[in-house]
Amino acid sequence: MKKSKKLLLSPIGATLRRVTEELRKVAQRLARVDDAVGRLVFESASPNGAYFRDLQDLDRARQEIAGIARFLERLASDMPGDWLADSKSASLFIDLHELASSLARHEAVDDKAAQGGADDCEML
Repeated sequence: MKKSKKLLLSPIGATLRRVTEELRKVAQRLARVDDAVGRLVFESASPNGAYFRDLQDLDRARQEIAGIARFLERLASDMPGDWLADSKSASLFIDLHELASSLARHEAVDDKAAQGGADDCEML
């Protein structure tokens, strides 16, 4: 007999907010790395153009991550509370345990909300 897995559904808005928090943490780490690498490059005896382009790419990646975080935060604020997702199953595709655990956190959901209207998900 096959065991059925119970889905732990969380509101999509809460899940998006957790993703936003994690993206902001990554952006902050990238900013520190960007600063450290910048100091190394500027202190080196022979800085060249390739280093500066790489630094610009690192800074751009940080800005892009921060922008994606703001985008997801805005989407999260518009998500109806009865739109649910199984973030635990989705987190199994993430190799970093701490990140996967953070994104898989389950938010308590009213069973009636989970049953009624959860199939109605319309993204505009």
